[in-house]
Amino acid sequence: MTDVLAWATLIVCLAITLARLPGAIRGHNRSLFFIFALITLAILLSIDAPYMAIDRVLGGFNVTNLVLRFVLYATFFAVGVKSTKAFGSQSGERAVRGPVGLTVLGVIAALTVWCFAVSDTQGSTTGLRELPEGTSLEFYAALGRLYPAYVAVCLIPGIWRTVRGSGPGLLRLAAALLMGGLSLLVLSQVFPLIPPSLLWLQPLINYSAALLIALGLAGIGVSKAVARRGRNRYEGLAGSTRMKKKK
Repeated sequence: MTDVLAWATLIVCLAITLARLPGAIRGHNRSLFFIFALITLAILLSIDAPYMAIDRVLGGFNVTNLVLRFVLYATFFAVGVKSTKAFGSQSGERAVRGPVGLTVLGVIAALTVWCFAVSDTQGSTTGLRELPEGTSLEFYAALGRLYPAYVAVCLIPGIWRTVRGSGPGLLRLAAALLMGGLSLLVLSQVFPLIPPSLLWLQPLINYSAALLIALGLAGIGVSKAVARRGRNRYEGLAGSTRMKKKK
């Protein structure tokens, strides 16, 4: 079931990325295209077959997992910046891209590299599941969950205001999907407490979060496009009416 969800999430994210490619080439909302491209890459690097193939090429000591971590950090920084602007959350924007947010990102990134460097990572294994347990690896895994959760906490209040507001239904639905995905990232902080018999919940939560975030961001883009067309149509009709009156 987890493999099916992983591949389904990859296909959905890839489809959204390709759908936004023509607009990105024309210069329209390129930042959103790159966010979807990063999400797609992150999903690809988390699936067993591509992970193992790529890591063997890179030397077989799980540097692919380190790359995945930094792809995720870049993804959620970009999601944070884009979402705080979209939802008009100035406090959230300061928390993500202000001095505090950049410090959090820098410290987490530096500690991630340090933990990876001091750990025994020899032998390719997706998610580092088959490596010997150790404090540095546990800390490394916790850091990988921490930054996405930090961004999620910064974004949720602003998104919630949109969900419970009186805006267009499509925008509110998209915001609810995005908030659901971000809430799952916050929930992922309890992964160390999950018993071995329920470890299948971890990939289920991770892929569900990625899918909800992708669908939410896509829905927000569609909602804004619909609103923009509505405004253009209204302005066109208003202009035609004024021209008729002048005649």
